[in-house]
Amino acid sequence: MNFRTAHHVIPVSALLFLALTARAQTYLFVSEYSTGNVRAFDYTTGSEISLPAAYTPVGGSSAGADGMMTDASGRLYVNKDGGAIYRRSLDGNSFNLFTTIAGSPTLLDATQTSTHHFAAQYGAPTIYRVNLADGTYSALSGPLGFGTADGIRIGPDGRLYAVDSSDGQIFAYDLSSSSWSAFLNSTPTSGIASQMEFSGDYVYVSRTIGSQGRIYRYTLNTPGNYAGGLNSSSETLIGSIGSTTATGIRIGPDGRLYANAFNNGEVWRSNVGITAMDSAPFITGLSHPGSLYFTMIPEPSAVALLGLGAAALMAWRRRR
Repeated sequence: MNFRTAHHVIPVSALLFLALTARAQTYLFVSEYSTGNVRAFDYTTGSEISLPAAYTPVGGSSAGADGMMTDASGRLYVNKDGGAIYRRSLDGNSFNLFTTIAGSPTLLDATQTSTHHFAAQYGAPTIYRVNLADGTYSALSGPLGFGTADGIRIGPDGRLYAVDSSDGQIFAYDLSSSSWSAFLNSTPTSGIASQMEFSGDYVYVSRTIGSQGRIYRYTLNTPGNYAGGLNSSSETLIGSIGSTTATGIRIGPDGRLYANAFNNGEVWRSNVGITAMDSAPFITGLSHPGSLYFTMIPEPSAVALLGLGAAALMAWRRRR
């Protein structure tokens, strides 16, 4: 691409991106394990947002829905029980089967890089790495001593982090060197764990202790240095979310932490600053919520504008 071509393409690309996002609004998406549905809510009010029929259930399959993520084009991916991963269309109105993991594993939490989707397998120390270009995949085995996978995240340092749900340990995987290392060796409070979230020098983990869903915070051993691991003695209880199994957690655009109470069908949230959980659930009436995700619902008019812009760009190139 020469300078004159690039000079014209950059503004057009920016215009297309603005067309996709200017009319869209970010919502709180919640996956339901019992129904296979994905539901959306206004995170400022808790009001449910109407979604196209393709979300209820995702892809027309009632298999349990769990981890969610989006690619660079804004297409939403949803992990489903039975090894299926569905991908939302650009216009947001339908889901298509993206790939199926052999052996029908139960897929839980999801995360992504620019090139790959990662999916944790329930009941096994396995994480699947799925190529976003073609859906091909490979199994990534956890380190020695890793029991069963659940929460996975690409961290601020670019490593893949995985929660051992059986005991709450966290391990980090260097994608460039294909090597594992310990991030949180042990926790003062014993019990199972689910998902994690990063925020500066803090890491938040959803855990279930004595049948109580709880949110804990841990601090880096050295500020700003993820390679130095977490300080297990820094374990701080942020709050309880009731008598339930704690599952998905996410930090929202409003600076609050949102957490799923699986058995009770609820979403709870913290105060701004994440120092305490609210005293009552924020959203109720869900059917075994698995994961949370903050994303937009594509506006069909914006997608149509994207198509017109792309056509105009192709016509301009032909004239060159």
